[in-house]
Amino acid sequence: MAAVALMDDLQTNHEVWILPCRDPIGLSGFPYALSLALGESPAIDTVESAEKLLREKGEVLCDADGLLLVQIGEYGYANRMLYREVEKGANFLEPLRGRRSYFPSREVDQPGAAPLERAYMQVVTPDSEVLHMNRFHDTSWAPVEVQCARRLMARIDPRLTLDLHEYDGDDFWMSARRQRSGEDERWERRLATAGAKALGASGATFPDEDYLPGSFFKKLEPGVFWLNAQERGEGLNLVDFAARNFGPGFTMETGMRQKLSRRVMWQKTVVQAVVAEFGNRYA
Repeated sequence: MAAVALMDDLQTNHEVWILPCRDPIGLSGFPYALSLALGESPAIDTVESAEKLLREKGEVLCDADGLLLVQIGEYGYANRMLYREVEKGANFLEPLRGRRSYFPSREVDQPGAAPLERAYMQVVTPDSEVLHMNRFHDTSWAPVEVQCARRLMARIDPRLTLDLHEYDGDDFWMSARRQRSGEDERWERRLATAGAKALGASGATFPDEDYLPGSFFKKLEPGVFWLNAQERGEGLNLVDFAARNFGPGFTMETGMRQKLSRRVMWQKTVVQAVVAEFGNRYA
């Protein structure tokens, strides 16, 4: 929604490319994702009714310790996240190697992520590792959504890349990337500072002083963290790919427990501030 709003609201003299959604299947919800295998949209309205349907229609691959995973046709369907929860090479993943799997949103305090409202897509790699779909920008084998984004970036050669994300929290933070040259590194910091300053002025809240999103992050300034893709070790995401090949880039994470209108406003605020500062580089 923020990306679509920016089509009208973003002020810049530079050419801008906007991809409103890289996962249209997921955005369409879990019943729609199920319809890809079933041939029709199922009559489900709760996670519990979805689980019952999965057991009835699917080949059960795993049903233990609260995890239900089935295969229906070409796809896997689960009742919860597998990413970072399932051991690489687990035997029950074998039928899904090279395939995608979906699990439903199930939150009551996150607008836009109510039960079944979203379908989160994960990928089982050819060597049986469950990864986030945004991890294949440096691999020859990749989901088609990643291939499309990667090919477009290679064609347009973006000098600034902003990836709009959300996370399970209340605050806003953004991750920066180390750059190929000292000049790009200097501008990466300037752009990060501009975004953080604008967000602070808008009333956005940043995580606590001692917060780190993961062991592969280092704090740059309040609300901004360096991400080291090599330490993460899961393959390059879109902004990792941008930093390696094109220039400055940031991933923006908005707390999903905030009202939807506030989340959109935060995303727009930081994009507008970063793009305005970017304009100073090429003025």
